[in-house]
Amino acid sequence: MHVAALRTFLVDGPDIWLERYGERLQGEVQSGFSLLTYYALTKAVRIKFSPTYTFPQVIRYVADLRLNLGEGAAELDPRVAEGLIRYTLGDDTYNGRPPFDADQVTLVRTEFHLLLALILEADLDEAELKNFIEDSATLAREWLEARQDAS
Repeated sequence: MHVAALRTFLVDGPDIWLERYGERLQGEVQSGFSLLTYYALTKAVRIKFSPTYTFPQVIRYVADLRLNLGEGAAELDPRVAEGLIRYTLGDDTYNGRPPFDADQVTLVRTEFHLLLALILEADLDEAELKNFIEDSATLAREWLEARQDAS
């Protein structure tokens, strides 16, 4: 269900995703869909910014994204967005960690905005999107397995 939900979110948009999966995924903090979304964001950020990037590029990207959101710009917390990007890239000069002193709603909303924007920019075809989602699911699954093995 989580993979199908992510695909719906990325292809059909947040409104249809919310209609189809909102109730079923409610309260899934740090599990299932939340974990898959985080790893999808990580993969999308690395596609955009790796292998090299500068902090000013991250700031400019977030500022441009907020401009493109128009009236919805307030839904994207710039500090959280910049923190998410730098954290997922493993920036050694950055010591922030999720949720970056933000509430859960702000963090998730920012993740969703970043993920949608990055996927739209990547302009993936159907096969690339399928591989992207499968790779994200594999990363999430591997993290869960490693965590369970450590317990």
